[in-house]
Amino acid sequence: MPKTLKTFRLDLELYGRFKDLASKSGCTVTGAFEKFMGSCVENGVLSFPRSVSAKDVEAEARVMLAWLKKGQHWYNPESGEEEFSVEGRLLHLLPKVRDQALKEKIEESLKAP
Repeated sequence: MPKTLKTFRLDLELYGRFKDLASKSGCTVTGAFEKFMGSCVENGVLSFPRSVSAKDVEAEARVMLAWLKKGQHWYNPESGEEEFSVEGRLLHLLPKVRDQALKEKIEESLKAP
């Protein structure tokens, strides 16, 4: 497929942060943007990942940690039929937690027998 040169006006700081992220993922900015466009066209929808704030992640992690301390190892989100592991969810949230003290509490809880 032939390629054409297009120009965009982008926020300089955002572009720099995206360029760093693309580089860490083994892509160029153009390559990442092209993959995003291809995915959207292939799926027939323009969609973006749901952004979750660090406060929301940490609030969820604190609730999960409290449940675990009370002996609740499974939960049923939004009244669905499938149950999920509290430990598994905490493990999933761990890299997203910025509060170091909370992160350490979660780690210790997950390491406990």
